[in-house]
Amino acid sequence: MTKRKSIAAALMALLLFLGVLPAAASAKTEPLFDFWVPTNTQKVMRDQPAPADGGVKTLRMEAARNEYEGGQVIVRTGSEPLRKLQVSVSELKQTDGSAKIRRDDIRLFRQHYIEVTTSTTAAYPKGWYPDALIPLDEEGKLEVAAGQNQGIWIKVYVPKGQPAGTYTGELTLHETGNPVRVPIELTVWDFELTDESHTKTAFTLWGDQVAYAHGGISGEPFWALLDKYYWASVDNRLTPSYLPVPFDNVDEFVRRAEPYITNPKVSAYRLALYRDAAGNVDEAKSKELVDKLRDKGLLGKAFYYLVDEPGVNRYPDVRNYKDILRRVAPDVPSLVTIQPVDELVGDVDIWVPEIDKYDYDFAHERQALGDHVWWYTCVVPKHPFPSYHLDDDSVGTRLLSWMQRDNDVEGTLFWSTTIFKKWNGKQYVDRDVWTDPMAFPGANGDGYLFYPGTALGIDGPIGTIRMETLREGAEDYEYLWLLEQRLNEAAAKLGIGEGTFSAKEAIQPYYDRLYDHIRDYEENPEKLLQVRREVAESIVALERDPAALVTVGTPVPGSRTITVFAGKGAQVAVNGQTLAPSVTADTYDRFDTTIALAPGLHDVTVAVSAGGATKTIVLKLAVKETAQTYAIALNRAETEQAVKRWTSSTVETSLSGEHATEGAHSLKAVYKAGAKFPNIRLFEAGKGFRSADWSAFEALEFDVFNPGETVQFYVKFHGLNGKTDDTFMQYVRAGRGETIRVPLKQVNLDLTQMKGIELWMWQQSAAKTLYFDNFRFVSGEPADSMEP
Repeated sequence: MTKRKSIAAALMALLLFLGVLPAAASAKTEPLFDFWVPTNTQKVMRDQPAPADGGVKTLRMEAARNEYEGGQVIVRTGSEPLRKLQVSVSELKQTDGSAKIRRDDIRLFRQHYIEVTTSTTAAYPKGWYPDALIPLDEEGKLEVAAGQNQGIWIKVYVPKGQPAGTYTGELTLHETGNPVRVPIELTVWDFELTDESHTKTAFTLWGDQVAYAHGGISGEPFWALLDKYYWASVDNRLTPSYLPVPFDNVDEFVRRAEPYITNPKVSAYRLALYRDAAGNVDEAKSKELVDKLRDKGLLGKAFYYLVDEPGVNRYPDVRNYKDILRRVAPDVPSLVTIQPVDELVGDVDIWVPEIDKYDYDFAHERQALGDHVWWYTCVVPKHPFPSYHLDDDSVGTRLLSWMQRDNDVEGTLFWSTTIFKKWNGKQYVDRDVWTDPMAFPGANGDGYLFYPGTALGIDGPIGTIRMETLREGAEDYEYLWLLEQRLNEAAAKLGIGEGTFSAKEAIQPYYDRLYDHIRDYEENPEKLLQVRREVAESIVALERDPAALVTVGTPVPGSRTITVFAGKGAQVAVNGQTLAPSVTADTYDRFDTTIALAPGLHDVTVAVSAGGATKTIVLKLAVKETAQTYAIALNRAETEQAVKRWTSSTVETSLSGEHATEGAHSLKAVYKAGAKFPNIRLFEAGKGFRSADWSAFEALEFDVFNPGETVQFYVKFHGLNGKTDDTFMQYVRAGRGETIRVPLKQVNLDLTQMKGIELWMWQQSAAKTLYFDNFRFVSGEPADSMEP
């Protein structure tokens, strides 16, 4: 270094030390915050620590054409607050073409945090949860307190006809100093979702609560406001129950309803029955409306909601309403929120059980005979079942659509998206929607998926992360529907006759990787998005090259049967083993092989060679059952002594020679009328059973026969520490026997310290009799009897 340069450097250092020159002249300003990018199916609480490894720094999104896709970026401040954080986003440009997604198709939101002070369940903590999504363009800047998170939500719409490919852009965060740029990568899949949703929804808007939250608005301004809420819901593929149309005048209703009903985005609508001055059904006016709707071809999406959650004492009401509808509207289906019961068969067209009461076999039996089955969730069931609760994970919320498609459930109902007041046990009273998360006792967030925009000067609804998640699930449903269509189209191209190929069996491995049961799923957003990506890739691949189709047969413990359909003359190998055709048809060959598989996730490689080219399909198969199981006796109900091990003060128990499923006897249990929570209990190691350690067993099983009307009871597990798990509801049909199976991994207790089990019912107006038999554990290994 020259003498002159040395003097200049020394002088610069002295000026910096004296404060004559600003520090920015010597070095770049460090950002005042950090950020990371979680998936769009994660709730990041306001005080949640940042990932130890710094987290993902690129926002990656994937969507089809005519689909919305959400993403989020979490900003975390240090010891200083942010007072004017500017957030902006660029347009997205195609990397290998000239196409763009315009800035007008991208929206930004600030996540509003609301404090949970009473948890819905013990599974999730109290604290500040993100929920409402406030448009950033309404505020312009963000303020973030020191040491806290602030979520930023981005919502992209991929227009119809958008070229497929990768699009890039950036989200810019700027307080002072250097802007922080978050790269965005959006994959647009080469397929397009229809405007029409292929499932029905009925997500009710309570108009009176909307009017209240917007200053008591009435008349035409009210209907214009309700219209905004209606379309905000429909745009998320959640059609509200009622149309936002005045109902008093028949002709006016038909005229104003037509644009809604004919819109392909609207999946269903609820009709009401007119009443006279005395409150009785006005059959003539109700029939007039139905006739006029029918004449204009507007009845196809209509339904009547007869009775809400009827108990046995309200079954006559259901029958009476159905009799009226047979005269007034014989071609409009009647909906009742109840699990199918034999006592109402013929009086209900659309059965809508809560998700924990959904009976796959009974549902499919009714569907085969022309009925329809939807389902719903509300305050209950709670975790571990999926829910829309504010303090629950988002994975379960989104997976409900996968479970719906898997179980052939045709629609979803939700009791309200706009409870802006608070139920105090007697009436709805005022609530600050921005600070109080419990509109209805027992579950935070239940009853509302919108916030009113009044506090922000917005004449309409504010959406939520929960509604975004529900829309993502609804779009996933459309992916699954489209994949089935492509599979069936490919089967037709190969000349495979109807009934020979099952698209459902081809898709089943995707479901099996995500959950075992409605209540048994992994809260793993990355896995969910990976499976969704594979579904999208399969849709694209089938459009381009449907040369072979692969299905997996009904799971058999320890093995899976793989079936491959390929064009004539193709060579097929599974895991490297070349197969000979098992069936040779005119236009295709079929290949079958059975593979032994231990529990775990397995890659099965199917190679199909034809015309000098080889197509490779990799199946990912989740095997969760063991190849061989053993029954370990718990209580065989063969002796008076075995029956007396069950204790009760509200149920009469006796040894019976009727309805035995093993041996010669069963346990007869008469649940007394009028008793609160009548129950029988098998308690205490050394007395009721041999050991309190049940951890080596896979499941509890027992047989039950119901000689009377349909009955509901619960299997309740008790731990020695006083904790219980009471989430195992059972239905037994009239005059039927069932085998009840409860996988013990679903029991949220310490299985090494079990107090016992309880079989209980709600209070009954008439005595109920059940016959129980052959209580046993199921194990993958032989073990000694658990009888004492």
